Amino acid sequence: MAHDYQRPYADPVKGRAGDLLAPDYLQETDLFGWIWCRNEAGQEGWAPRNWLEPAGNNLRLIRDFDAIELTVAQGESVALHFSESGFCWVTGASGETGWVPDAFLELSGA
Repeated sequence: MAHDYQRPYADPVKGRAGDLLAPDYLQETDLFGWIWCRNEAGQEGWAPRNWLEPAGNNLRLIRDFDAIELTVAQGESVALHFSESGFCWVTGASGETGWVPDAFLELSGA
């Protein structure tokens, strides 16, 4: 990691493919491709627009999703699994998985 990153939310939105999420289009972000959503359990957070499809007034997840972000320290090695709209899904040294901003990553040849 090129910089420290602190998880901003302890228990954010998550769901399985087919679950409905209620969007809140009034929440603003400078991150392109993310929509603030709430699941039926009341968990809220940013979900990638590319993983959602319209379902009446709601949005339906087209794949399993968890908005959990990962707290990582500068210099910590992480395993990169995939990237989505400015964030990467990684596994940290502790074995935990979560999102980190791709701008905080530093690729190594190892």
